Amino acid sequence: MSIRWFLVLLVSCPQFLFSQEYGYTRYDSKEGLASSTVYCMTQDHDGFMWFGTEAGLTRFDGTHFRTFTIDDGLPDNEVIQLFTDSRGRVWISPFKKSICYYYKGKFHTPENDTLLRHIHVNNYVMRYAENDRGDLLLMEINQLHHVTANNEVYTMNSIQGIPMQNLAAVGRNPAGNFWVIDSIRMYEYSNRLFNLEKKLDYWSYVLYAAVNENIMALRSNYWQNTLHSFKTGKTIIVPATQEQYGFSIIDDHTVSMNSPWGAYVYNINNPDSVQHFLPDIRVTNIKRDKEGNLWFTTMGQGVYRLNSAFVLNTRFKDYNSNQQVLSFARDGNSIAVGSDRNYIHWLNANTGKEERKLRLDTMGITQGVVALFKNSAGHLIGGTPRGILQYTPRVRWFDPIARITVKNLFPYKDDLLVITDHDIFRINQNTLAIKDTIWRERATCAFARNDTFYIGSLNGLYRLLPNGAKQFLGDRFALFRARIAAITRDTNNVLWVATFGGGLVAFRNEKIIAHIKQEQGLAGNICRTLFLEDNNLWVGTNKGLNKIRIDDTTYPLKKYTTGDGLASDIINVVYVYHNKVFVGTPEGVTYFDEGKIAGDSRCDLRFINISVGGDAYYPDLAPVLIPHKKNNIQFDYVGISYKSTGDIRYRYRLLGLDSNWYETRETFLNFPALPSGDYELQLQAINKFDVHSQLLVARFTVEQLLYEKNWFKALAGLLFLAITGLVVLLIVQRIRRKEQEKTAINKRISELEQLSRKAQMNPHFIFNSLNSIQQYVMDADVAGANKFISGFSRLIRQTLDFSSRPEIRLEEELDYLKNYLDIEKTRLEDAFSWVVNMEKGVDPTLYYIPPMILQPFVENSVRHGLRFRKDKNGVVTITVKRDGDYLICILEDNGIGRKAAMQYKSVSPINYQSKGLSLTADRIEMYNREHALKIRMWIDDLEDNFHNSLGTRVTIYFPVL
Repeated sequence: MSIRWFLVLLVSCPQFLFSQEYGYTRYDSKEGLASSTVYCMTQDHDGFMWFGTEAGLTRFDGTHFRTFTIDDGLPDNEVIQLFTDSRGRVWISPFKKSICYYYKGKFHTPENDTLLRHIHVNNYVMRYAENDRGDLLLMEINQLHHVTANNEVYTMNSIQGIPMQNLAAVGRNPAGNFWVIDSIRMYEYSNRLFNLEKKLDYWSYVLYAAVNENIMALRSNYWQNTLHSFKTGKTIIVPATQEQYGFSIIDDHTVSMNSPWGAYVYNINNPDSVQHFLPDIRVTNIKRDKEGNLWFTTMGQGVYRLNSAFVLNTRFKDYNSNQQVLSFARDGNSIAVGSDRNYIHWLNANTGKEERKLRLDTMGITQGVVALFKNSAGHLIGGTPRGILQYTPRVRWFDPIARITVKNLFPYKDDLLVITDHDIFRINQNTLAIKDTIWRERATCAFARNDTFYIGSLNGLYRLLPNGAKQFLGDRFALFRARIAAITRDTNNVLWVATFGGGLVAFRNEKIIAHIKQEQGLAGNICRTLFLEDNNLWVGTNKGLNKIRIDDTTYPLKKYTTGDGLASDIINVVYVYHNKVFVGTPEGVTYFDEGKIAGDSRCDLRFINISVGGDAYYPDLAPVLIPHKKNNIQFDYVGISYKSTGDIRYRYRLLGLDSNWYETRETFLNFPALPSGDYELQLQAINKFDVHSQLLVARFTVEQLLYEKNWFKALAGLLFLAITGLVVLLIVQRIRRKEQEKTAINKRISELEQLSRKAQMNPHFIFNSLNSIQQYVMDADVAGANKFISGFSRLIRQTLDFSSRPEIRLEEELDYLKNYLDIEKTRLEDAFSWVVNMEKGVDPTLYYIPPMILQPFVENSVRHGLRFRKDKNGVVTITVKRDGDYLICILEDNGIGRKAAMQYKSVSPINYQSKGLSLTADRIEMYNREHALKIRMWIDDLEDNFHNSLGTRVTIYFPVL
């Protein structure tokens, strides 16, 4: 066979040479991509991936997709080329005859950018390049646009007088200038001059050439491609396919040839190391991002990301369907793999490549090897739905136990526990002879230690004690009532129980010490298998694979899914050998070196948007001084770690509000009502491999309210001092005025008391009393005169004594009234009588009232009421009683009444007008000004039904003192 046909066979039939497949993550329109047809891509300085599609431009951060269209400022939705320059601008070539770039959250087009107005595009820009000075070279099929770092634009359509007709590629050259390939010539372009470097032997077409400072890739002819390294000077010839979508220069030694049959990646330094990615998929472009991931754009299949070059999937085909992997066992330097299609496969324990396989022809086609174990004799023992087999290396079935359905195998001492759909029995590892039946019900798994058996079933977890006692742990622990999928125990005697729906449970010393579910990071609550490797517990679920550090009581987890390259998220079985992880799934075996899969990971953190008071800003343009009325602030951010497939957590704190760190998985932080002050937001992302991003810091100030500003505080302080001084002045003046008023009142009271003294013994009364004494003398009634003079003198002494005291006992006031009434009764020749009624319970010795308040009213009753009665049946009644906080004194007479007294007064005017009542009213008013409880008084005229006067009643309420 000629070399030409051999190369064609190599390219068209790569499956004959590669038995393992890579794991990819695919992104299509249902994930957020603008379209499944993707022409180009680039990665900007912040780490975002940009994809040009037939229906818009999409930006991806590893978690969120955002699509831009003509509604966002694009000249056209179909984007055929992208390029990121050293300034951070993302240049965009629409299919429409135009050009634009994206910079700091804004699309710049000829309509809004003066630089772009000077670039006149005839067709569309197909290639971009940048030299060491920051100049850009934009290539159309028949003209070049040179954009200098100073934003000067030069357009060229000829080289040394020859019109440009078939430009194929531009790129930076090793000297820091530009390469330009036009037709079959390669030029160096520098200082606006073209220098012919050499002529090329290739098919002159834009899809058949690529060049930069490291590599030049050309299609030499129908059969061959030429790859040349400027760095080493080495040139290699590789096969060409009938149809090619172009070359992608990945790094300084790697080139991809993109075709309808996938991508063929060549290492110029090792030409025999060709790698074939995405067979039979139309790959249009390849790019390696800053994290080391390879990205593939395709026609009709969206975008693929190679999860890791160290994650390989082996699919076992049988009758055009995949064999499901059910069990693993170590067999020397190999890993034995049991499948559901009557096969046992052996994989190399170091590379994961298949070494050999064995078909069990005596089994049914749908039956499989559900459990594998290597005994002390070095023979494999397999459990199947038909029974137990031994591979020695020929297959031997054991008839005594042939008709059972094996669910699992567990080594116990020198024996083997066989878990079936009917029971659990114990057999010899080497002879397979049945020794004992320890469980006579259906079981799913088992674990034994020191003659204590833990048995998992569909109903929950059981325990058999050494004495044969059976315990259902579900009676005490609700978590153990779920279906049990697997059981193991670590070196700290923690029993780990995988449940089918309830997550993972840790049990020790008759207590549940941990319960790990999806909320704590577990891939799924349906656990299917466990594998203990030193201090790491591997948990297979229906949604991916977890690795848990069990020597840390916080139980940190790592998660692996199809996003990391697993063939399926449904994990049937796991085996780990020297950091090499074998994962059995319904789609075959996934193999990876855990140390390498995480070793090249990185994590970048970027602000996407900052909203202030509802207004969105590009992060670099957000205000740092925020008006207080707009202090509703939201930070949108994202951690960029494509290997983590969105499994990123964030730690943050807002200095100025709280110095504590907090964790979240949200990609935004909202602070709706911050008080005035200076703040510093510190934010960090941590990817699934515990790689920390840089600390992202945002400083801002919430403007102070008017009353919080220093000048306002100073002014308010001055105003406060002024107002305080004014208030103090007013208070002092008020106090002085009160003192003056008090002095005046006291003076007035003193005057009233003096007047009261005088009024009590008014001249008319004294004159009458002296006349009475004279009459006694004239009548030679010495005894009567002595008695009258004695009462009269006692009354004067009481008047002088009481008028100098602020209050007196009620007993003294009544005694004073009795003395006065006795004198008046004697003087008026027994013209009236008087009586005092005291309410039961009122002790006159315990109550105090102002002195001589009652006497003027008693005097008024005698002088104006009883005096003018025609008979001697006049009565003065004094009644005293208690009502709440008041002592009530009622003075009542049956005189002629006030109306009749006024008539007598007008006919027979009194030469002296008593001022006792008016002075008493003034005294009451003075008292009420100084006391909270007031003296109340009113006078009632007593009448019968015919309005005939019956007398007068005076009622006075004294506060109880």
